[in-house]
Amino acid sequence: MAKKDYGQLATDIVANVGGKENVNSLIHCATRLRFRLKDPSKANKEALEDLSMVLTAMSAGGQYQVVIGDEVVPVYEAIMDRYHFSAAGGNDGGEAGPEEAPKQQNWFEKFAAVLSGIFTPFISVLAGAGVLKGLAILIATFHWLPESSPIYIIINAMASGMFVLLPIFIAITAADKFNTNRYISVALAAAMIYPLTDTAIPQVAHLGGYAVDFKTYGDAVIPTILAIWIQSYIERWFRKVLPAVTQLVFVPFFTLIVAGLLTFLVIGPFGTTLGTGLAYGYKFLYDFLPLVAGAILGGTFQIFVIFGLHWGILPISLINIQNYGYDTLLSVMFVAVIGQFGAVTGSFFKAKKQKNKEIAGSAAISAFFGITEPAIYGINLKYKKGFIFGLIGGAIGGAVVGAAGVKTFQYTPIMNIFEAPLFIGEHSSVVWAIIGGMAAWLSAFLLVILFGFNETNTEKLFGNLNLGKKSLTEMKTAALEKKNQGGDKEAAAAGAGETPVAANTRTGTKAGSEQAVPDTAHLTLNETICSPLIGKPVPLKSVNDPVFSSEAMGKGVGIEPASGKAVSPVDGEITVSFPTGHAYGIKSENGAEILIHIGINTVALNGKYFEAKVGKGDRVRKGDVLATFDVEKVKEAGYDATTMVLVTNTNEYGAVEPVLSDSTEPGDSIIRVYKKPANQQPAQTLAD
Repeated sequence: MAKKDYGQLATDIVANVGGKENVNSLIHCATRLRFRLKDPSKANKEALEDLSMVLTAMSAGGQYQVVIGDEVVPVYEAIMDRYHFSAAGGNDGGEAGPEEAPKQQNWFEKFAAVLSGIFTPFISVLAGAGVLKGLAILIATFHWLPESSPIYIIINAMASGMFVLLPIFIAITAADKFNTNRYISVALAAAMIYPLTDTAIPQVAHLGGYAVDFKTYGDAVIPTILAIWIQSYIERWFRKVLPAVTQLVFVPFFTLIVAGLLTFLVIGPFGTTLGTGLAYGYKFLYDFLPLVAGAILGGTFQIFVIFGLHWGILPISLINIQNYGYDTLLSVMFVAVIGQFGAVTGSFFKAKKQKNKEIAGSAAISAFFGITEPAIYGINLKYKKGFIFGLIGGAIGGAVVGAAGVKTFQYTPIMNIFEAPLFIGEHSSVVWAIIGGMAAWLSAFLLVILFGFNETNTEKLFGNLNLGKKSLTEMKTAALEKKNQGGDKEAAAAGAGETPVAANTRTGTKAGSEQAVPDTAHLTLNETICSPLIGKPVPLKSVNDPVFSSEAMGKGVGIEPASGKAVSPVDGEITVSFPTGHAYGIKSENGAEILIHIGINTVALNGKYFEAKVGKGDRVRKGDVLATFDVEKVKEAGYDATTMVLVTNTNEYGAVEPVLSDSTEPGDSIIRVYKKPANQQPAQTLAD
């Protein structure tokens, strides 16, 4: 198989985050590219999301995140090979360029950004070590090998070594994050761990009356992060005050002395106390009502994942294990992941569009292995219902594992079925973990199967959800649908939203009366709308439907189709997609709101002879297929197949001019839209 080339994608991503000069640093996690940008406002979210492998893009946690999914590593490598960005996490006292985003961050976003920058570079190794630890637990539990076996010892050493020496890993990435010398940071972290390797060093020694604990920093998280943070300031101070000729030796020398003393005497004890307090607070709240706590955490955890802020929560698991030897947060994370897995699996079986079925199938495989972003951004969150059903599944599963007291005894940042052995231990049950996972998966799966996942974005569960002003196309097609279901035609025409007056014509008469040809000599062309069909253009006034011919829905053109494939006439976003497949609203990138209505009164066919290829919210390019339909069958059923192409926000323009010819096909111009003169105010409408 030929190796996939990510070079062009790398170039496109960097160009649309503001260019090479706008990037301070870049790291990646399991599914996301995490940029630190000098000016986040330069990033082009829409252009990024139009790229073939980009699921979504967002600014969160002090980073600009581009969600790729399973192929994030080769994409990251392609970018780094071409641009050689720093992996440092920001400019916290370092020499990196200015960043605007942190000024707008709250304390939690800053905290999450720091933790994300520290942990994400080695997240895959943490996950792999977690699976290895699960294997070691299985070997020991079922006595597959004696614990004295060299094979078992090697497996357990590979699984446990990283966590015992975790401060070394933290030191490397924290040094990048805080812009300090990596090797001084590693030396400091090694000093924190060294007492664990020397039996001659006591657990506690006393300096006067002050007790100094030496053997508490294996797998320490907060003390290590704080130590490297303080070290970064100490090192920079010595670099300023020491002569350049002495810095090679004496900057590390003095930094290690000062930072080391502060770490063991002040920072380490403070960090340990802070971590213990966090662990105690979490345990107190969770143990108060485990069933409720499990349901709340299971039902909300994936919301944090959307914004990449879960790193502000997950370190609690490490601290819990360090303090108590077990953790309950990861068991809830396990069922939360499985809830989204169940929802996207249901979407695979429920999807009517082939594209959605393919996306859901691929995303379900990723979710099975614990990576939910492809499921969330590809299907579940995109259509809303699936994500909510996944959260419900997570809440149900969380209630089960919370009530059953399921615990994990080893940290892993990615939870999947292969991590199930981590639930084996005292006062815990892997069986209840699996039951909780099954409850989460099955409930989300069945909810999608029973109620769908809102593939057409017209189902009533979200009918009242309005995140912004509806487009004219949405309002007018709603009125048209009501009319086609038996309402009065004249009432529909009058109530179809804004009825444009012909302020863009020489006569100035209202729509519906005789109008002159628009005078476009002194107007500026805004955009050209191409034909969505092969066929013959006809004047809109000649079509056999008074709602369209009166131009109450907007100006445009009719097309008598010669083939049954409708394509997008512009680049834009689908704003309306009738479940019957016969009508589509598109908002072009230049602002035109376009309605493509295939046939007259064809809503009565209830989708028969039509197959939709897009849904509301989809981004389309000119020429993308919107729908296919059987022209002859529509005619045989007694319906006029004439297709109307309208600009429903006609009143916002100086002129909307149809282009009539003997025949047309996709790519040919059929409507020209002109801007209003700068001094012309918006015309009054009947709806006003």
